[in-house]
Amino acid sequence: MVRFPDKVETQRLLLRLPVARDARRFCKAVNESLPELRQWMPWAVEPYDIQKARSFCEVATKNAEDGDDYSVLIVTKSRRRIVGCCSIKARDWAVPRFEIGYWLRTGAVGNGYATEAARALTELAFRSLAAERVEIRVDDRNARSYAIPERLGFELEATLRAHERATNGELSNTRIYTMWSLSRLT
Repeated sequence: MVRFPDKVETQRLLLRLPVARDARRFCKAVNESLPELRQWMPWAVEPYDIQKARSFCEVATKNAEDGDDYSVLIVTKSRRRIVGCCSIKARDWAVPRFEIGYWLRTGAVGNGYATEAARALTELAFRSLAAERVEIRVDDRNARSYAIPERLGFELEATLRAHERATNGELSNTRIYTMWSLSRLT
């Protein structure tokens, strides 16, 4: 069984498992960002309350213990501010294949935090989880989000047309960016 770390440190960030006392600050970060998150995240369509935040904290810890999903808070080292969330999910341990996801608090966008967090999770996948393949899937309309795997050297492997319903009910395309070896990380 895989044991995810309690935290991952980068130059400016601490990626760590949420704990119960994070619920209020996490809820505030989500609610400050709901107008932007609603466009891309199905879980952000409805108002986000403290109970949802508490549940997220509990489920994230349990899923990390189970070894299939590592959802962590993105916290700045300098101010200890929650600026977002990122995750790495095991999609197939037989390969092993993983998928990375992320979102940022609206006020934190444009500082390179998502790129820094995605880089750290990519390195974790290849160095500690023996990944053969890491994917980042992004809505084709979300240029800010797909700029991240492009900056990190992921390859656009495919675009799935009319792949799923967007949060507004329209069909959307999904870009799949893939990296196959750590040496490709730029």
